[in-house]
Amino acid sequence: MKTVAICSGKGGVGKTALACSIAAIIAGDQKRVLLFDGNLGLPNCDVYCGIEVGCTLGHIVRDGRELRDAVVPTKAGFDLISGGSGWKELAQLEGAEIDALVGDLMVLADTYDHVLIDCAPGVGNRVFPFLRASQGLMVVTTSEAASLMDGYALLKNAWDVNPSLTAGLVVNHVGSPAQGRGVASEVQGIVGQFLSQELEYWGSIRHDSLVARACAERRIFASAFPTAGPSQDLVDAANAIMGLGVEAEATEEISMLGRIKSVFGKKTEDSEDKAA
Repeated sequence: MKTVAICSGKGGVGKTALACSIAAIIAGDQKRVLLFDGNLGLPNCDVYCGIEVGCTLGHIVRDGRELRDAVVPTKAGFDLISGGSGWKELAQLEGAEIDALVGDLMVLADTYDHVLIDCAPGVGNRVFPFLRASQGLMVVTTSEAASLMDGYALLKNAWDVNPSLTAGLVVNHVGSPAQGRGVASEVQGIVGQFLSQELEYWGSIRHDSLVARACAERRIFASAFPTAGPSQDLVDAANAIMGLGVEAEATEEISMLGRIKSVFGKKTEDSEDKAA
């Protein structure tokens, strides 16, 4: 299971739309995916997915219900836990309460291959608990200076609360892949120089009016327009998320096989010695 927090230093960069589309792409690869709306103040994943949700996080918090009660399947093949809208109980959650919610999410996460957490923009105590619980961090930014500066601040804080995070950068609304790579290269250089950390490049998403159209129609654009440029671009980010930890898991599996062979090999040698 891989838990990835999807964050941005500022709002308005297209983070939630990307989160919904990435969830759809990964689910299309026959993976069990849960998208958790972690924007506790202004959640809206259900709007982007175009679904009506009967039980939301608001109900869970207010009524003390089980988190699994809020799981809703989407037409795109992934499950969604929606925050709901207008819940003061959700907006007023604080440290220990958010930690408890994250703990319940981690228990539920064991039944999925991938859990994506669409976090609130910026940094702070409403984002940190999700970062601490994640293995990966996807930072969504644009080429604008303010967005890049806020993205850098987000990364600095994220590694402070969880030094083991694998972080990847996605540059949204670019004119060309070359522009996205150029922006990412600059950010990677700054991160390496001042934070002594490695920031991966998970791709750039071309600007396309179809994205705005899909959002207006309450459709997931990767599902609505799978052959469009942005949908194809997002495959890189989805593959990066699906690849998180694969090498480590393979190494661990090989190590386990080695230990098993060692144990059985020792038993075989002992048996041969006794027979002799």
